[in-house]
Amino acid sequence: MSNNIVDMFEKATERKVTKLDDTQLKTLSESIDQMLRIGGEIGNTEELLRKLKEQYRQLSEEDLPQKLAAIGMSELRLQDGSKITIDNFYSTRITEKNKEVAHQWLRDNGHGDIIKNDITVSFGKGEDETAQETMELLQKEGHMPKQREAVHPSTLKAFVKERIESGDTAFNLDVQKQFSLYQGKRTKITK
Repeated sequence: MSNNIVDMFEKATERKVTKLDDTQLKTLSESIDQMLRIGGEIGNTEELLRKLKEQYRQLSEEDLPQKLAAIGMSELRLQDGSKITIDNFYSTRITEKNKEVAHQWLRDNGHGDIIKNDITVSFGKGEDETAQETMELLQKEGHMPKQREAVHPSTLKAFVKERIESGDTAFNLDVQKQFSLYQGKRTKITK
């Protein structure tokens, strides 16, 4: 009986394949060509977008701030009511390499409260009661908790901005290197 089913499947497949005519193959080929063409257009458009974003960044963060600074201005109003301002911005992150030193600096300088300290433990089925116990109890029972310390990127950015703008001398250039700080100016146009 299983041979009959296999034979029926093979005959049905054979009929479907032999029923393909030139029109069906042509429309299939056209669809494949269209998909490939659109894929190429997507790639080209993404590359164009990347280039446009870089040009925009160049104008916003370098060209316009420099030109306005050269004429002694940090703000400009246009006749149509638009306002062009140059604002400071900060980009920062703590790399894995600098994590220990940066976190220690935060703690030593009274800012340890911005460090999040997450401890997670994985339990199997039926271990709900054990999951409720404290860290010390978990270690005594042989569980290996995972610990992760981190400062949320938004918190770090706000902290760095506050330290720099307040003139905190403890947050000097050597310390700033531990925070991979990039500081610049950015043009903002509002209408």
